[in-house]
Amino acid sequence: MKLYQFILAGLGGALALAALFYFLAYDQAARIDGTITNVRTLAMDEYASVAIVDFEGANSSDILFVVEDREIIVVDENGIRYEGSTIGAFDLEQLFKYFTALGEMKNEPLVRSTKLAPGDTIQGVVAARFEISKDQIDARRELILRISDADGGISEFNLVAEIAPE
Repeated sequence: MKLYQFILAGLGGALALAALFYFLAYDQAARIDGTITNVRTLAMDEYASVAIVDFEGANSSDILFVVEDREIIVVDENGIRYEGSTIGAFDLEQLFKYFTALGEMKNEPLVRSTKLAPGDTIQGVVAARFEISKDQIDARRELILRISDADGGISEFNLVAEIAPE
């Protein structure tokens, strides 16, 4: 066997081993697959606003998903990313109480330590305050809802704005 054949066989074996580990580990990270179902925005003042995101999803992994963190990220029309400050469940309920134009809060707020067993589904709401205007959020290019698992897994739900053809 020539040296280059030996090296190629070694590389092929390493790639096969890497692929095997990837497929074995794929279901070992907890994740939620789903979609954003509704986005509502509220102007707090000229330079601050709130985005309220309703979503539905399911734990499609084989292990328990325990919610650790929730984030909303807005990508504006120029591609600049803004991370909001997540609003707690009590404050979110108060927003709906005082700002009736938001409509009804149909889903329960997603809070830390919420547990989703494999195959469980969830419908929830997450809100965040942004230091940008409501108009900037409404004219966004993309909205991302990121939910982190206590063990480090991250699930993202993206809502990309449809751009009308010219």
